[in-house]
Parts: sequence; C-alpha cells; structure tokens
Amino acid sequence: MLKKEVLKSRFNGEYTGITFSNLLFESVQDKSILKDVTFENCIFKDINFDNIDFDGVSFIGCVLENCDLSNKNIDESLIKNTTFKNCKLSGVSFIDSFLKNCFFEFVNGRYLNMSGANISSLKILKSDLSDSSFMDVKLKKLILEEVNFQGAEFLNTPLKEVDFSSSNITDAMFDLCSVKGMIINSFQSVSLVSLLGVCVKE
Repeated sequence: MLKKEVLKSRFNGEYTGITFSNLLFESVQDKSILKDVTFENCIFKDINFDNIDFDGVSFIGCVLENCDLSNKNIDESLIKNTTFKNCKLSGVSFIDSFLKNCFFEFVNGRYLNMSGANISSLKILKSDLSDSSFMDVKLKKLILEEVNFQGAEFLNTPLKEVDFSSSNITDAMFDLCSVKGMIINSFQSVSLVSLLGVCVKE
C-alpha cells in the first residue's frame, strides 16, 4: 500500500545495492546507472527510462504510470504488488523474474519476454502483448481482459483455467502442455485446433 505522502526525487548518477522508499519520480531524469537497486512504495510518472541503465532492479509496492521502459532488462528481479499503467514495455525482458500481485493496464508490451518467470497473481487489462514470449513460465492465477496476444508464444507454460475468451490469440503459438484446461471462446477454438495440427472435416 502506497503511503499518502511521498518525497519528490530524481536519479542523478550511479546507485548500487540501495533501496529507495516512498519517493516520487517525475518527468525527465538525469543519465543514471542502477545496480541491484530496490524500489519500495515509489511512484513513477511520465518517465522515459532511456537514460537509465538497469543491472538488477526490483519493484515492491510501486506504481509506474505513463512510463517508457522499452527494451529494458528486468531479468531475475522481484516485482511485487506493483502496477504498470499506460506504460510502454515493448521488448522488456522479465526472464526468470518473480511477479506477484501485479497489474498491467493499457500496457504496450509488444515483444515482451516472460520466459522462465514465476508468476503468482497477475492481471492484464486492455493491453497489447503481441509477439510476446511465455516459455517455461511457472504460472499461478493469470487474469486477462481484452489482451492482444497476436503472434505470441506459450510453450511449456500450463494455462489451466486461464480465460482467453476476451483476448486476441490470432497466430499465437501454443504447445499441448500449455493449452490443456485453458478457456477460449467458440471462434478461438477453430484457429486453435488448426494450430495444433488437427484437421476438421466439413
């Protein structure tokens, strides 16, 4: 839970092995390097992270709104109780990261890579995750609403009880391990059967 009062701050330089707590980061930031840094109960608004290099960063209880993290490496990180709202996550790598109680809303996450991630309670609302990758993901509770997964791949990622019925899975790739128990609508079933190499006789 974010505290009502946060202190305004900005990045300026190199930070290693420290924790930022209850801070508000806004707009343009100075060129900085973050190594093994943790953010707790912080708010990020309208930030373009182009000038900020990540080398191990975790977000706990944070809100990121209107931020551009395109092509950033957030591998092997802890992302907990954190919201990404109207953010650009195109090409972001969450490989082998742990995501718990997180929320993606109006996110542009094309080519996002979640391979090897451990996901526990993630809600994705009205977002574009086309051409994204979910390989070898350990998944517990994924809630989807109007998500574009066109061209995405789900391999060795159990999707039992995950409801894709309101989402776009056109040209998405699934293997037999992944599709077992997933929820789709009647229109999606036609394309999914085709993807699995099953021929339907008319």
